[in-house]
Amino acid sequence: MRKFSVDALRPGMILAKPVMGAEGQLYLNSGVELKYRYIHNLRRTGILFVYISDPLLEDVEVADVITEETRREAVKVLKGMLMANRFDRQGQRKIVLDNRFRPVLEKMVEDVLANKDVVINLSDIRNSDDYTFFHSVNVCTLCLLTGAGMDYSRTSLEELGVGALLHDMGKVCIDDKILNKNGSLTPEEYEEIKRHPALGFEILSQQPSISADSIKVVLQHHERCDGSGYPYKLTREDIHPAARLVMAVDVYDALTADRPYRSSMPPHLAIENISVCAGLYDESMVQHFFRHLAAYPVGTVIRLSNGDLGLVVKNHKGAPLRPVIRICKSGDGYIYDSPYDINLMEKLNLVIVEVLSEKEREVELPLHSSERR
Repeated sequence: MRKFSVDALRPGMILAKPVMGAEGQLYLNSGVELKYRYIHNLRRTGILFVYISDPLLEDVEVADVITEETRREAVKVLKGMLMANRFDRQGQRKIVLDNRFRPVLEKMVEDVLANKDVVINLSDIRNSDDYTFFHSVNVCTLCLLTGAGMDYSRTSLEELGVGALLHDMGKVCIDDKILNKNGSLTPEEYEEIKRHPALGFEILSQQPSISADSIKVVLQHHERCDGSGYPYKLTREDIHPAARLVMAVDVYDALTADRPYRSSMPPHLAIENISVCAGLYDESMVQHFFRHLAAYPVGTVIRLSNGDLGLVVKNHKGAPLRPVIRICKSGDGYIYDSPYDINLMEKLNLVIVEVLSEKEREVELPLHSSERR
């Protein structure tokens, strides 16, 4: 399968994964052939991208760290809880969280422990209107996977998961017009946004069921190890280890998310962006996190240093820059009738030099082509 933005879809393409709403409603099932009206309706629902079947990847299976059902349930529960608390906060009533998120968080932990060697290849299909909820669930998933890889205990994983899932709790106190603004924030609006970690701390400190370690994650996830973060400009030694993980994962997921006002950053560039910011993040935590990421997710169309063009078909845990590539087109322009795989872990003389955009890959390596030989 390949990931396509909705704007790049064409009639005749076949869905490789179901397209579902945040409430779990099915919009289109896998195997459906797209028509003009389907594409139009996907745009109307706010879906930003989908997964399309590719004949060149029919034999490739991509595992996900948590099930689609668990992910959707987590988004639904989180949305219901935060929206109810937004009303309470605006009405100036004391917020009391119920524990409705606990069962789904436990499912997430169970899924992660069963799949802790999985490399993250897929992105969740986010609805633009529910970005905050999808973002929180994604950050939680990535943090749990990293924590499991570091052999966190079950209790520690659950405390990390609560902090990661609720890290943006304070945004229930921020005006929607600021949160959902499509353009740049004014200095005053940015200062208002910067209040959300402390506001989240205030809310969760009233909840006896939330541990102190989880609350520290909420308060400190925008701090930076060099003291340049907020709200208190803490340095590395004063920032809780779990918060040092969440801060990096939070930035990565935000960079790789499609938004109505900007395109997502490809994973390899997001990884580079975080890597070059020396001093901002905990280097050890970042390295543990990156071990579980695919810099070039399955289906990515890349060009190698010898000019050959291919599709990523497999990633190796701990080696994000050396995937298995299915070579489909030679450097001199011929599309192979029988593509072949090479493992960059074994072909150390080759490196990836280019990731093709959607437009470029449809020109260079279309889903259906009569030029193969």
